Amino acid sequence: MKAIIRKELADHFGSTRFMLLMSLVFMISFLGVFLAGQGIREVLAGGGGYLLRDRTFLLLFTAPGAFMPLTAIMALFGPLVGLILGFDAINRERNQGTLSKILAQPVYRDEVILGKYLAGLITIGVLLTALFLILTGLGMTGVGLVPTIGELARLAIFWLMSVVYLGFWLGLAILASIAFRSVATSALAAAVVWILLGFFVPVLGQTAAAALTPLEDPARPRAEELAAYDHVSRLFSLASPPALFGEAAVIMLDPTHRGSEQALRLSTMSRLDRLLLNRFQGVLSVAQSLILAIPDLLVLIAFSLATFLGSYLVFVKQEVRSA
Repeated sequence: MKAIIRKELADHFGSTRFMLLMSLVFMISFLGVFLAGQGIREVLAGGGGYLLRDRTFLLLFTAPGAFMPLTAIMALFGPLVGLILGFDAINRERNQGTLSKILAQPVYRDEVILGKYLAGLITIGVLLTALFLILTGLGMTGVGLVPTIGELARLAIFWLMSVVYLGFWLGLAILASIAFRSVATSALAAAVVWILLGFFVPVLGQTAAAALTPLEDPARPRAEELAAYDHVSRLFSLASPPALFGEAAVIMLDPTHRGSEQALRLSTMSRLDRLLLNRFQGVLSVAQSLILAIPDLLVLIAFSLATFLGSYLVFVKQEVRSA
């Protein structure tokens, strides 16, 4: 398995596909953080830094600026990293005739699938580590901020969540490469699942919530109606890994965020009540934010394990004919 991991890592880091993918991810992330940093500098120059309340540096990753924030970029376009790394992991070997030669040696099938999956996870971890270090350095030099220990801890947890999240898409891509012999078909199948889970499921959840829990007076909705709407929409979001990751990421990177329940309470308050609540409520510690994000994180881990176990079981039982 170690030999397979080394071979896969050499293929990943030495391929033109990986270099183009890394350049695209860095360029989009750099743009998002740069625009967010411009907005933070304007707030600090206007004397409004006290409103940020110990989360100024984290706004580089959560503030939209003139572009979507890094959390949204990671949720919507991060899956491309896992999909590109794994959509041809098995069927490429099968089409080249090397898979049967590998299995003819004293190499077990589980070592092959584990080696490819772990090599993909290591590649994702290296890519995310480099990305986070570059963006952190950009924030320190461009905005003039130094992250605190708590902010670095939140970024470390966000890094771990990102690895788990991209690991789900890596396992899904490897499963598609096992199920389909054609590389183009496996890539198309993985892309269809990405579009379905990332774009259509959230819209379907909002549509179903609006149909199942209609508002009697949309101008003045009652708290019970909003709670029912949020419950139905939340149930659909459980089937969307991008929605789960996006919510967990915002909870971890925003010390004042208390989940969907806080947003529901704020929507039923007057403007004065919201201002008073935002003025006097304290920020959450790292442990408290992690407790709020654990349900979403556990579902993400379950999705990642399900895709990997699915690819593992299909591969070990699949017939591999010699070329």
